[in-house]
Amino acid sequence: MTALVWLRSDLRANWHSPLDYAIEHHEQVCALYCLTPAQWQHYHYAPCKINLIINRLSALREELAQRNVPLFIINTEDFAHTPQDLIEFCVKHQMSAVYFNAEYEWDERVRDKKFKQLCDEKDIKVAKFHDTCIIRPEVIMSKQDTPYKMFTPYFKTWLTELLDHFPYPTATSSAKSTKITPDNGDLTYCKQNTDVEDWPASSDDMYKQLIAFVEQKAPDYADNRDVPAVDGTSQISHLLSIGGLSAKHCAFVLQQEYGEKISEPNHGAHVWLKELAWRDFYRYVAFHFTHVNKNLPFQKQYHHFKWDDNKAHFEAWKKGETGYPIVDAAMRALKATGWMHNRLRMIVASFYCKHLFLPWRWAEDYFMSQLIDGDFASNNGGWQWSASVGTDAAPYFRIFNPTSQSERFDPQGTFIKRWVPELSKLTAKQIHQPSKYTDVIKLGYYVPIVDHASSVSRTKALFKSFIDAQQQ
Repeated sequence: MTALVWLRSDLRANWHSPLDYAIEHHEQVCALYCLTPAQWQHYHYAPCKINLIINRLSALREELAQRNVPLFIINTEDFAHTPQDLIEFCVKHQMSAVYFNAEYEWDERVRDKKFKQLCDEKDIKVAKFHDTCIIRPEVIMSKQDTPYKMFTPYFKTWLTELLDHFPYPTATSSAKSTKITPDNGDLTYCKQNTDVEDWPASSDDMYKQLIAFVEQKAPDYADNRDVPAVDGTSQISHLLSIGGLSAKHCAFVLQQEYGEKISEPNHGAHVWLKELAWRDFYRYVAFHFTHVNKNLPFQKQYHHFKWDDNKAHFEAWKKGETGYPIVDAAMRALKATGWMHNRLRMIVASFYCKHLFLPWRWAEDYFMSQLIDGDFASNNGGWQWSASVGTDAAPYFRIFNPTSQSERFDPQGTFIKRWVPELSKLTAKQIHQPSKYTDVIKLGYYVPIVDHASSVSRTKALFKSFIDAQQQ
């Protein structure tokens, strides 16, 4: 009988436990991916991310063929229809078992539970594996056997677990035979219209990017990761979001290169490893605190917190027309490339939530609609952190000054000049606060849509008033 490997956010042909297990225990193995356009729309998937998935599937088809595993691709409207469509496929092709990697968000868990019920009715074996995170969410608990609500104690336990059970690759053998030939055709019909250029999607390109970062940039990551004009980050978040690269593989490569240094807090390898842990942590939160999957803040008392609804400010922020150069440069870069540097994500999010005082859910959806690395758990966690309503959230009274952030992390205005060319002739002193030194309207730029000091004062007062009312 034939085994089916159901691919979801794990689009790779190695570092893949369900695939390796299926090949080891079955003579014939097939893989399948479900195209879910309605679900992508529901999750606000960016067109560039959809194109990345399509390009990755085209490359993965060839990579799986090298392991003698044909890849089927079927259309299913959304998660509500996927279980039934998938079980019909299994019955038609006489699948005896289905293997897949866990996904920890709520909709995915509901879908998987329904599929398991249908498989039980048809006497089809189902097994779930846990490659999605480096450390699976159920493993890490506090001494009180409750899930952590803060990253720092979580990370301490996470790191201990990692060092005790470090992931290693398994042999990549091939399936013995296959008698099924998929008729998937050309996938280009699924591609979206977008001005964002396609990003590389082959395994060779992905591995080269990972290795180049680990060997060349990881040692200086702690110093360079906050400077947007410097190519100092890994820029593989999009590959992790679709599972083209395994987070476990990343940790393994890092450990092979730096050994015990990955445990040294000041070493760049440790700092990057902590970023991988943050990725795990936000999935951990989505798994243990399911209300965050349902448009609710982690801190439930903020559910009725009243944000502004200034749509003009929202549009200005999206277009990069706020009059704050570092914010505008970041937002324009996002629109053009589908990606944003992490430091810039924090700056624009703080400005959005604490200066414009707009609902974080609007921005959460907008980021998903633009980011090639859009990932529900990380995006949701990051926006809740910035809005001071999430786990480990930034205290409401700690608010980034976008001008001082700009002066610190883009001192010469190199990044700003690239994306806000109307300011390119200003000096390094002028460019961070141009309206203070020149008539920006004549340059084709914008005056600040809000005043920094008064906006910050207002935000602090509104948060304090809300918290005081909650405590009465």
